[in-house]
Amino acid sequence: MSKFKEPEAYLKSGSNELKILEYVINGLHLGINILKVNRILERPERLVKPGPGAHHSVMGMFEDHGRVIPLVNLGVILGLNDSEKGRRVIITEFFNEITGFLVDSAEQVYTLSWSKVKGSEDVMGNFDNPYVLAIARPTEDQNILLVDYEKIVLELAPNLAEEEFKADKSDGEWECTGKNILIAEDSTTVRNMLQMELEDLGMNIIAARDGEEAIDTFDRRTDLDLVIADVEMPKRDGLAVLSHIRQNPDRGKTPVIIYSSIGDLGMKERARSLEANAHITKLEMDSLFDTVKEILCQES
Repeated sequence: MSKFKEPEAYLKSGSNELKILEYVINGLHLGINILKVNRILERPERLVKPGPGAHHSVMGMFEDHGRVIPLVNLGVILGLNDSEKGRRVIITEFFNEITGFLVDSAEQVYTLSWSKVKGSEDVMGNFDNPYVLAIARPTEDQNILLVDYEKIVLELAPNLAEEEFKADKSDGEWECTGKNILIAEDSTTVRNMLQMELEDLGMNIIAARDGEEAIDTFDRRTDLDLVIADVEMPKRDGLAVLSHIRQNPDRGKTPVIIYSSIGDLGMKERARSLEANAHITKLEMDSLFDTVKEILCQES
């Protein structure tokens, strides 16, 4: 068993840096932020048959430390060969969900700047795999594909989004409609859901798909009332976006909400130290709506 959770040491190293665990499926090199990784296990020998209605990639359920965890064939989701030869399981933990992903092998951990991570469309044009968000280049001759794990988990458990996006918004019309909100989020699935919900509340949304685009938009648009920034983004992460905003001599007090699937205390403390107005875990929509309303409506 290998453990990879080390958020405090990781986050203290500074903004705009990430550590990725490299793993392999059918010869393809992929990666995941270690802050999403709980541990790595050998493939369990015994599985309980998944229940009716389970996603077709779910191979079964297994028990680990008293918790029942689904084992997901990640190769099936990514459209690779339907291989069940994998011997390692990467246990992930985010959205308050624990999932086991079957992979062929887990290789090594790389530390690199987000500037070495490019959106897949920036590198490969019309890249046709909807689950690949970005490409990391830890060395000159190596490309590691970064997957949209948030999209995958929402497909595996669609009730997560359905339940959270039923957040109570019925306590009267907001009096602060028409505010301009910049959303910086690289996951198309999460970005679109968030944009739709806030537009339904009468907000004007400007969307950015990476941290560099968010910074450029902030510098260009002087009419922004709020910025909501994901932490994990290509080119510049959400903490770098926050730091850039706080250093602006004229608009450094612009409200910023850090919005992350990683809800550990280390991440929250890092956001707090950079003077974020709030750190909210993704899909905690009641908390997000309440915070947006508190920030924007009290300033109306």
